[in-house]
Amino acid sequence: MDDALLHAIAGRFGTPTYVYDLDLITRRRRELGRLLPRAALRYAAKANPNGAVLRHLAALGAGAEVITLGELERALRAGVEPPDILVGGPRQDTELVARSSEAGVGLASLDSPDQWRIWRDHAGDVQMLVRVNPGLDPRTHEHLATGAATSKFGLPPAAALELGREVADAGLLAGFHVHAGSMIRDLAVYDAILDVLAPLYDALPGRPLVDLGGGFAVPDFPLEAFARRAQRLAAQLGARLLLEPGRFLVAESGVLLTRVLHVKRDGPTRHVVADAGMAELLRPALYGAVHPIRVVSSGAAAAVASGPEDTLDIDGPLCENADRLGRDRRLPAVAAGTLLAVDEAGAYGFAMASNYASSPRPAEVAVEAGVARLVRRRESVADLWRLEIEPPP
Repeated sequence: MDDALLHAIAGRFGTPTYVYDLDLITRRRRELGRLLPRAALRYAAKANPNGAVLRHLAALGAGAEVITLGELERALRAGVEPPDILVGGPRQDTELVARSSEAGVGLASLDSPDQWRIWRDHAGDVQMLVRVNPGLDPRTHEHLATGAATSKFGLPPAAALELGREVADAGLLAGFHVHAGSMIRDLAVYDAILDVLAPLYDALPGRPLVDLGGGFAVPDFPLEAFARRAQRLAAQLGARLLLEPGRFLVAESGVLLTRVLHVKRDGPTRHVVADAGMAELLRPALYGAVHPIRVVSSGAAAAVASGPEDTLDIDGPLCENADRLGRDRRLPAVAAGTLLAVDEAGAYGFAMASNYASSPRPAEVAVEAGVARLVRRRESVADLWRLEIEPPP
């Protein structure tokens, strides 16, 4: 997506607006297929559940990993085949389990024995994975370290084996599942995972699947080296590899367009106040995520973008000091009205957007073959109270 197109999108649909490059998603999906041709892929819908994105990935042959009833219904609505849906996560209450079974999903990943007790009454032919907490340091942010011993996910190996035996006795155990964390760069993590999983597959041989989750760092994840290591791991366990990529498929496809409202040049820090902030993109405030931010340089903005750079804080418009898109960024001199692009925003961007401070959530636009189309309208102020129940007159 070139800057001229981004300017046209901002002019047509306003700001803040999320823009997704579907052609880039296609390239990422094909890259995974080329390097991991035998791996089963279940797109982690929580990364970006927009219907256009889900439909695009379904057409490319990706299944879906869902953790809520809403995600399940979104996946089904987008055309994901039920056998290609994996239900995971800590929720899995009676409502979600019953609907999943009714829909004919192919897999569930058990996070606890309590979930298995619900599934026993509804499972039918649904095959089960048991999620293992490997108790390792995935070398990522604390909030993203889902495989740490203190995280809330999965079971310690001994407990996972005990649950696995019970599920195997019911004829429903497909294998085990480990998701070490998100934004993983150190591939040595997967060696540690093999050390945890090998005794489980030795104890319960003949399981067809091993699920390594997702969490690949963006950008520049060493995918080729990972593919070699992951396929070797699966071969050692005698199982087919299953992956749940989310961020890797969609993060770099997404841009958050935002306009500068004000510039404050007095004081030790120069502040640029934009019309997007933590209500639109929570990741910087939630766990210190760093997104590239740039001036969209086209037309009248080209002269600005070629000017001298300043060190600036790019702030959101809300009354929270955590409401920042980026700190100490080197950008060309900007002014009110300058269009900025927050890159790598296609994952956990709109998905985490909120109505905090009664902020209407932004529009979403998909681009394919250079053609932009609105795929979710901007919320209006009236939408903020559309579901509220007014008192009688």
